[in-house]
Amino acid sequence: MSDDRSCTTRRSVLKTTGTASVLGSVALAGCSGGGSDGGDGEDGEDGGDGGSSSLEITGVWSGGEQESFSNVMDFVEESTGMGLEYFPRDTDSLLTGTLMDYESGVASADIVVMPSPARIISDARNGHLAPVGDAWDAENFAVDPSRVTVDGEVYAAPFKMDLKPGFWYRKSFFDEHDLEEPETYDEFLTLLDEIAAIDGVDAPIASGNGTGWPLSDLTEGFFMRQEDGASLQQGLIDGDASFTDDRIATAFDEIKTLHEEGYFSQTRDFGVQYEYFWDNSLPLYFMGSFTPAQDAVQDPSDLGVFRLPGVDGISSSVNWFTVPTYSDNVDAAREALSSFVSAEGQQVWVEDGGFIASNTEVPDEAYEIEVMANLPDLAAEVTVVPDLDDALGNPFQQEFWSVLKGLWATPDTPTEDIVGPLDDAYQETISE
Repeated sequence: MSDDRSCTTRRSVLKTTGTASVLGSVALAGCSGGGSDGGDGEDGEDGGDGGSSSLEITGVWSGGEQESFSNVMDFVEESTGMGLEYFPRDTDSLLTGTLMDYESGVASADIVVMPSPARIISDARNGHLAPVGDAWDAENFAVDPSRVTVDGEVYAAPFKMDLKPGFWYRKSFFDEHDLEEPETYDEFLTLLDEIAAIDGVDAPIASGNGTGWPLSDLTEGFFMRQEDGASLQQGLIDGDASFTDDRIATAFDEIKTLHEEGYFSQTRDFGVQYEYFWDNSLPLYFMGSFTPAQDAVQDPSDLGVFRLPGVDGISSSVNWFTVPTYSDNVDAAREALSSFVSAEGQQVWVEDGGFIASNTEVPDEAYEIEVMANLPDLAAEVTVVPDLDDALGNPFQQEFWSVLKGLWATPDTPTEDIVGPLDDAYQETISE
């Protein structure tokens, strides 16, 4: 493919539709992590190199993803002359710990990788983040900077993009058992029956868990399976829809029916579930485009993926690089950001697999794993919309995760007892 098609594809397909409203403030509590102590937080803008050539970074990547990110760090160190050190956290610790640090006037790290635009907007409004708009040129990216803009200043730089395309499977497993990708929902149900009857299968669908987010990705897929589902999700993000919409209830009813049939596995940490997925005891896993980079995936060329039949949209999320104002190294962190999000920097991870670049100048041929190269085409057939709970933030996000964990624990929960609390949290979020 030509570089021109590469650029066009990523702009038109991967760019999330609209400019997602990032409503709601965050009120979280939890454990605090280490990082740079940036002093009083008043002179971060003038910190320059802060007398230090070393920067600390924190994010949620671990295992194989951490190894790939380390390769990108090597590139940035070589191109900038800086020393970089990375500290991984789980999602809950990242969200809660960084907020507690910020409210104490402390930088959790010089660069904080944040998946939630809502948190970025809230942190920026509260003076916790330094502007970084000069670190990247939006013309070369598939992400609109308005998603992380406050009062005309851009407070984050886009790095890794994740599509949530649908159900991953092993091609060798499908070939061995004469299974085919379903094109209709009835065919999907038939596929689940066929898989459930295979010896060694615990359940057809892996139920990944952590703080609740893997279940939310799957649930959003069922939202977008309804009539005008992509518009429904975008409307929820923009504050133009409601969780009392009958389509939301229908989506939960469909999920509950799958529970009744025993198609979902027990919940386990999302990373652990990849081990069960790879040994074919949980053959289908609704997860993001980071799947090929997971430790348990021994041969990415054996991966296939299909959309949940009936969807007219899929969700996407972005890992954003932010710089706390409390860092002593604000200017150096901005320089590092520019190198991280450059086409050359992002291509390092693209070639490792499990990474979709936000920078549209990364060439198509860099996607060496076939399934990753095919994801833009899979996405081009539907509408790409932002991840719902990341776009809205709290209090909705925490309630969404809590309700879903409760549903998977007690699948016979009445649907009205699911949508009611969700709509309450949603209305509170969009009213702030």
